[in-house]
Amino acid sequence: MSGSGGGGYGGGPGYESPCDTLRFVSQLSSPQAPVVASLRPGDVLPIAVVQMNGQVVVQVLSHGQPAGGLTGPEATQLRNCIEQGHDFNATVLQINGGQVRVRVEHA
Repeated sequence: MSGSGGGGYGGGPGYESPCDTLRFVSQLSSPQAPVVASLRPGDVLPIAVVQMNGQVVVQVLSHGQPAGGLTGPEATQLRNCIEQGHDFNATVLQINGGQVRVRVEHA
């Protein structure tokens, strides 16, 4: 007797969720000037989902302080992934005055 294996879905070896491959470049929204002043290109910063004024927001942190937020469709997906237990970092690519451009990717 021989049998054929049934098809398996997700979670097996080699499976990658959309969260594993989520990667995008964005500009920080509402950058915090005192924190931004200490940032340098190449800095790798953690990303957290926090409650703020009754809303859930995605923030990039530097030494525990918010450097700024992330918004838009990718940030919504990012928030969902973080809430599922995935960790993400933001790498500072460019600072132009108070504007900070970052690359977001799975930690």
